Amino acid sequence: MNDANRTTLVTEQGRKVADHWSRLAVTYEGALQSPEASGTSAGDIKVEDLHAVDMIHMGGLAATDELATLAGISKGDRVLDVGSGVGGPARRLASRYGASVWGVELSETLYQTAMKLTELVGLSDQVHFQNGSALSLPFGDEEFDIVIMQHVAMQISEKDRLFRELTRVVKPGGCLAMHEIFGGEGQLHFPLAWATDRSMSALESLAECTQRLEANGFAVGDFVDHSEDGRKFHEKSIKAYQAALDNQEGALGLSKQATEARVAASVAMEKNLRSGSLKVGMLVCRREN
Repeated sequence: MNDANRTTLVTEQGRKVADHWSRLAVTYEGALQSPEASGTSAGDIKVEDLHAVDMIHMGGLAATDELATLAGISKGDRVLDVGSGVGGPARRLASRYGASVWGVELSETLYQTAMKLTELVGLSDQVHFQNGSALSLPFGDEEFDIVIMQHVAMQISEKDRLFRELTRVVKPGGCLAMHEIFGGEGQLHFPLAWATDRSMSALESLAECTQRLEANGFAVGDFVDHSEDGRKFHEKSIKAYQAALDNQEGALGLSKQATEARVAASVAMEKNLRSGSLKVGMLVCRREN
């Protein structure tokens, strides 16, 4: 599977985004806090015990399950998770749906956490991770039945190269399933969940993304709009983060500093989704050739 001859491409924007998530994502030790607080020892933690903290996207576990259902992921499928974070979705697709999953994550910190958590829950034979870039995926051509991507494209300026890579690794007739954030209309408020300033963001509209997918040979399905669900997700997150901070604590295994950054981002995200300057939703596309 691994194409070791491909050179990893990391842009300056990519470095900024990777550093950003390295500071804000849950750590291995943080992920164990909630199960251990409820009396579950580290050796007894199951994959389901981690899903409250290892899904770094709007909608959490429910969104990953919906995307898996829309994509038709089933036992034996070879699935690539691009921008795999700390590995929550990859572990879910393996444990719940029976897929063999590979994840690619640019942040070394998140990659290491994903590896440790996957080993902890005994899924290392079924879930594999690479520390690498979506712009130079470390795999050969047409290796995957399904590629998923959740909240990734809006962080990457080199979209032509990104979508060429996604197309390259999907088998003809295979599926690209996206749960992504798109630019809408009106003023955009910062900090965003993935960007403290405009230099870290690379939003495009749904129409622009659809055109790009079609140009790469994909038949694009209907857009499933989850913008209101996303707004409610951040509204709920603000309350949870603020309650933890009121107790001088971090939330959901995060440090206090990370929680402070997360609540500021969620305030702006809720406002953007409410005003329509951001959209979030799902697209399932089939590679035609």
